Amino acid sequence: MERPNRKSIVRKLLCKTSGFTFVETIIAFSIVGIFLTLTWGTVTFLLSKTMEQIERTRGHFLATEGIELVRQIRLTALNRNREIGFMDSIRKLSGDYSLSSQGEGFTLESVLNGGVQMIEMDEEPYTTYCRTLTFSSAGDDQNQRIVISSVRWGDPEDCSKGDKQIAYSTLLADMTQ
Repeated sequence: MERPNRKSIVRKLLCKTSGFTFVETIIAFSIVGIFLTLTWGTVTFLLSKTMEQIERTRGHFLATEGIELVRQIRLTALNRNREIGFMDSIRKLSGDYSLSSQGEGFTLESVLNGGVQMIEMDEEPYTTYCRTLTFSSAGDDQNQRIVISSVRWGDPEDCSKGDKQIAYSTLLADMTQ
């Protein structure tokens, strides 16, 4: 009895002419399906993280803008030689305020009954932000005030109840002394 040559057995297995079997086809489709599912999950995850990052960047910008607008109000008063009156009014501020535009500048308005300044974005992702400026004393020194600009978002119906928040603070000192 002649032993089959190892090369001939391998050649027979590799050179089949019958094509794919049903099991091989099922395995190939399963591998392609798993690959497509993983790709879809990855793309969906990356898109959601991109939208979250856009919202967070806007929140940082709005909080910084709030601080800068308070500084702009203060510098405008300084340039117009009204710093003493402005610092007198700043010394009296305590609690939450919002910014409102008045002509070419901005003014501070007291926020009553928990109301806040709502800022709606009209581009994707469509989100509403609430910005509040909080003034408080800086210890015993009545010539300084702490200003906190906080921005909240995340609740589609009421941004003041949103679960995402960013806040920045600064110290305003009386420059006339």
